[in-house]
Amino acid sequence: MTRFGMPALDRPGLVRPALSLPLLAGLLLLTGCAGQQPGGPSGPNPDAPPMIGTPADGESEAIGLVNLWRVTGAEGETDPTWLRLDAGEFQLWRDCGMIMGSWRASDSLLIAAPFGGMGDCVTNTMPKVDWLESVTGFKISPDGYYLIDPSGATVASLSIDGAPEPIPTAAEFYAQPPELTDQVREYFHAAATLPAGLTPATDAALEGKWIPVAYAVSTDPHVLFEAGGTWTGSDGCNGGQGRWAVGEDGEFLATSGPSTLIACEGAPVPSWVGQAASAGINADGWLLLFDTAGNEVGRLERG
Repeated sequence: MTRFGMPALDRPGLVRPALSLPLLAGLLLLTGCAGQQPGGPSGPNPDAPPMIGTPADGESEAIGLVNLWRVTGAEGETDPTWLRLDAGEFQLWRDCGMIMGSWRASDSLLIAAPFGGMGDCVTNTMPKVDWLESVTGFKISPDGYYLIDPSGATVASLSIDGAPEPIPTAAEFYAQPPELTDQVREYFHAAATLPAGLTPATDAALEGKWIPVAYAVSTDPHVLFEAGGTWTGSDGCNGGQGRWAVGEDGEFLATSGPSTLIACEGAPVPSWVGQAASAGINADGWLLLFDTAGNEVGRLERG
């Protein structure tokens, strides 16, 4: 069946504002039918005690992106187009209505992927925003920010200039700049450094299929990191997908799209990927994923 709603943020600790009935009626998401969360352990691998990195102080530079921006220079977009960046979620305002998705950013990396839409932007397929999905970083501009691709070329420019008109299918606050609350600041807390003894992950080191180290199950929980910056995976019954990027010193980002909720024996690999803020390779060649605070959320080996 089709379920209407919004996927959880990629990282814990942020309370989502209440959704209005018109918003729920207008948002199209593709998920499966189920009444419970996927089965199996919900935390880190049972034989992998958490390894704590060095806690970081302060906020990530990415917190400066939280605002309502006018988009210029983006291929295929008409004027006016606005991009609202809130903690973990974006809303792209076009003449047809609004496209929604998730985004992650660190001090220099930025990735985003759509997961739904409303108004006349809604179709029977998941929306695509090619220019935004090509973005892998950002840098400060005289008027705001430049969004850049892997080559360093500018994909679009963001500046503060006006706001979209609210639409009947969305709550009015989506046409306003987000509030910079304490919860938002916590969401953008700088990530901890990797524990000693690990080699920071790189693009080449991550590409390919990874499976959990600890889970002896036949349902094939895994993640596949593609060379083009996309990932797909499964907890054994429910698929996941999104974009990923890795930077210097093992900083890691991944977006997560909608998923089914079928209970089964497996391992929450897509959840590990979505929570991760850093990634390192140990002496055994295993991939260890850590959250912002430096707690290990999962470890995987080559599949």
